Amino acid sequence: MIRASEKSSNRAPGTQYLITGAILSLLVWIVSYNFVAQDEEQRFNEAAAQARQIAVFFERHVVGIFHYGDAYLKLVRREYVQNYDIASVVQLMAEVPLNKSIASHITIIDENGTPLLVSGHQIKAGTTATDRDYFKSQKNAKLDELLVSRMHMGRNSGKLIVRLVRRFEKPDGTFGGVIFLALEALHITEFFNTMQIGPKSSATLVGKDKFVRSRSSYGPRGPGQNISGSQIWQRLEESPVGLYLQTSVVDDVTRYYAYREVPDLPLIVAIGLSVEDFQQTIATSRLGHYSIAFMATLLIAVTVLFFYRQQQLLAQIEAKNDELEQRADEIERKNTELKNQNAELERFNYTVSHDLKAPLVTIKGFLGLLQKDINSKETEAIERDANQIGDAADKMGQLLDELLELSRIGRQMNAPENLDLEQLVQEALERVAMQIENHDVEVRVAPDMPVVVGDPGRLLEVFQNLIDNSIKFMGAQEAPCIEIGARREDGEIQCFVRDNGIGIAREYQHRVFDLFDRLDAKIDGTGVGLALVKRIIEVHGGRIWVESEGDGQGSTFWFTLPQESIDSAA
Repeated sequence: MIRASEKSSNRAPGTQYLITGAILSLLVWIVSYNFVAQDEEQRFNEAAAQARQIAVFFERHVVGIFHYGDAYLKLVRREYVQNYDIASVVQLMAEVPLNKSIASHITIIDENGTPLLVSGHQIKAGTTATDRDYFKSQKNAKLDELLVSRMHMGRNSGKLIVRLVRRFEKPDGTFGGVIFLALEALHITEFFNTMQIGPKSSATLVGKDKFVRSRSSYGPRGPGQNISGSQIWQRLEESPVGLYLQTSVVDDVTRYYAYREVPDLPLIVAIGLSVEDFQQTIATSRLGHYSIAFMATLLIAVTVLFFYRQQQLLAQIEAKNDELEQRADEIERKNTELKNQNAELERFNYTVSHDLKAPLVTIKGFLGLLQKDINSKETEAIERDANQIGDAADKMGQLLDELLELSRIGRQMNAPENLDLEQLVQEALERVAMQIENHDVEVRVAPDMPVVVGDPGRLLEVFQNLIDNSIKFMGAQEAPCIEIGARREDGEIQCFVRDNGIGIAREYQHRVFDLFDRLDAKIDGTGVGLALVKRIIEVHGGRIWVESEGDGQGSTFWFTLPQESIDSAA
């Protein structure tokens, strides 16, 4: 018999392999993390430098536009106050035309608020500017200073404009009226839109009164917003130029902002680079580093487990051999056990060699070939090697697809839209039409389904998953039926998918949305579908739950969505 001391020394054979594997795996991830951290830091620094550089260009662009506008404004004012003759102004503007790509028109208004000239437009009868802030401000002004008005929709041009306003005086020194030039707000920022920085990045021109004058894109609250809630004002107290991270008070997009005060003008330019835009490249790089780390870890794990298991089996074989030497009467039983253990070892080796190790061996082998082919510049061979490596990686990647899909919810979402629930449900039914026909399921969709706000692709996944889940768990129901509907309650839309299937016992209802939790292992699935549904609903600000009276009583899945439309919420 084996002595106690021998048993004690053989309790954990191969432990050294586990320790070595753990240390190697830890080192792989530490190195990968350092690479990712350095890469992210570099990209963030590049983004900050890019934002600062664009802010400088934007400032120069704004200064050029406003200096041109003010110079033209002074030219027209000088011509008018020399003779107080509108005809002479019209003649001057014919000789020195206004740049229509920058400004839409120029207007002269007398001391009573009556327009005397609106270039390029007919003056509407009864029009007066006495109620306009720019007129009041300049009428009460003591100095001849340029006024940059807030952005608004022009009465004559029908475009978003920003007025450059100056007052003029009569020969006796009294207030004679105002003259203003209407700059098109779009032109101020249109150069930024041609740079293709990113779909969610922005360029903003804002006045020191905290109102937006022009912006490359606007949020749901429209142009001309008051952004007094932005941290830019605190930053300006510290420095006239700078950089900060903030979720925009205009459109709720998180950006890195580079800001600059515009010299001699009551304006600030702000260039915002969307974190999501430039982090997409970071995510791709991070995925590459971590994929390599994962494959290396998997290779280490498989190798360690192979040797660990092999060491355990060898230890067991040695123990059995010792027993055979001490107990001759158990030779036959021990030989049989030894054969079984050898067979187990062979099956383990086969599994490692064919099911797990094969993709890794393929990757490792073709990496060597790839390096040789790159050195020899054999294009076709390089493509072949890359394809082989990609195919092997795809096999391992299949194991991660559904978890990656779950992780994307909240980060990768389409812009919310007004969605007709009835149309969305019909599209989901079309996707599972084959399952419905195969199981002879009757589907009833309630009439007058409401409109909701959400990501159409994600909400389509919700209905498709819930309908498919109802079909799977219909059981032996002779008249299978699924009902789909919605109701308005407590300021929200409550949607439901109801079936008359096998139902869910009360003690298990809290588990149905847990990841990988499958209540019936006989039914095909991964246990990810309902967890995915729950995550989508939560990202939309809703909640989801299930109701069932128990086995054989069917199930009803409820979830909530906001009911207001995008237009009514704006």
